Amino acid sequence: MKNGILVLIVARPGPLRDGLRALLTAIPQIDKIVQADDMPAALDVIAEHRPALVLVDCIPRSDEWCTAVRRVKVESPQTRTIALAEDVQQQQAAQAMADVVLLKGAPAAELYATLERLLPQTG
Repeated sequence: MKNGILVLIVARPGPLRDGLRALLTAIPQIDKIVQADDMPAALDVIAEHRPALVLVDCIPRSDEWCTAVRRVKVESPQTRTIALAEDVQQQQAAQAMADVVLLKGAPAAELYATLERLLPQTG
């Protein structure tokens, strides 16, 4: 039986978001996966549901994700964040804000292990 953990994916529709959703469904303690196309929608979800974990796609040439990760930590300090960076420069920028920063294209096993480590332990 699942234990009520909510995870939010913040990414535009497409292969990245679909892949993240598929990976998250393989983690037994996750009860619900919510998706948001942009940060304003994500912040609404965070304010209402206080997810355990937020995965953020760091969109190239946009500072929206950077501001959003900071806001997640202000609005919901217990929420863990994983930023998915496009390149090393973006990865370095995100490290000061997110709990974990991974480069897009990291092996699925690495992302899975990171997710399991950051999710609340149940049982």
